[in-house]
Amino acid sequence: MSDPTHRAAVTSESRALVIGSAGFLVLGGVALLLVGREPVALSGRGSAGDIAALGTAILGAGAVVAGCVQRRQQPPPAAPAASARSGRLRTAIDIAALALTHASIFLLGWLALFAIFQQAFLGAVLYPVAAAVLVGTTGAVSAYIAYLSALSMTAYRLAALLAGFLVTGVLTSMLTAQDPLWWQEHLSALGASSDISGVTFNFTLIVAGVVVTTLAGYSTLTLATAAATPSARHRVRLLESGIVMLGIFLACVGVFPVDERFGLHTLAASGMVVVYGSLIVRIRALVPSIPATFAALGWVFLAAIVTAAVLWFPVGYYNLTAVELIAALLIFSWLIVLIRNLAAVDADQLDADQLDADRPANQLPQPDATAAQPGPAAQDEKAAEP
Repeated sequence: MSDPTHRAAVTSESRALVIGSAGFLVLGGVALLLVGREPVALSGRGSAGDIAALGTAILGAGAVVAGCVQRRQQPPPAAPAASARSGRLRTAIDIAALALTHASIFLLGWLALFAIFQQAFLGAVLYPVAAAVLVGTTGAVSAYIAYLSALSMTAYRLAALLAGFLVTGVLTSMLTAQDPLWWQEHLSALGASSDISGVTFNFTLIVAGVVVTTLAGYSTLTLATAAATPSARHRVRLLESGIVMLGIFLACVGVFPVDERFGLHTLAASGMVVVYGSLIVRIRALVPSIPATFAALGWVFLAAIVTAAVLWFPVGYYNLTAVELIAALLIFSWLIVLIRNLAAVDADQLDADQLDADRPANQLPQPDATAAQPGPAAQDEKAAEP
């Protein structure tokens, strides 16, 4: 008899190929209509790169939604508990966050890749059919990857996706900044402008904040399911609320640019640091099974942030931008490592539960071997009998 898991994997791959093929046809046809009869450049306004970036963002978001819907049609054992605790609104937010993240990565990634191609092939242009084939290929690849990514999304993969998205968005904002000396002020200066750099920076923070709130549900799902006492469930809710608050404050930093809402911007940034510090202090109390090594790492990161702040003011060793970069790097590194450690705790819990479930069927009581066989003295007495 065939394995149902194998059949499900084969079915998912087949559907991903169909979605990728549809992406090729749709985006290739759109590119052929937009390009017209004239050759088009690889990168720049109205280029094949622009069509590919915008098209893959839309197709990728749609493929993510399709993957999430398919995943809900084949729920894992923990899905009923997840549905009970998250609700429809939370599920919609999670799907929207995944769709926005994939769309943003495709948008920024294809723009950068086509810009590199343009630099590698200076003066090269694409004729309409070639442009349609190339752009359609980007649509096929993006839709295929997005569908499978959403279908097999875990806390591990979501944490890696968040890291890649943050790095891509912030670096894009830095490289496209009109003021090359922005770093002499502070990191938030990237979001103060109304050009592509400012829009990219603020949009990256907003989407990353929504993704962090989604991570809260993914990372605490098994902990909440395994919580057997009211106090354990309360600890899980506190941990989830802390991660959600980090995401909300991060999104608010992008919603309120520093040049327009300085007070709210500063309040959101400060709140994120306060929540981060409180999670570090209470992490062993909230998750007793988390490794002590990770708890110690949090204290090291917190001490490094405090030291960096002191070196800025009052010592004046470097400017505010360095402090913000150090704090942001350590906070998000700690958050990603936290998600991975929580996922590791979840995996160990699931393995233990599976072992307990399989033990009665696989381990039957065996007779005592020492009791079944006579000892040396008994054998000698038996040999001495006539």
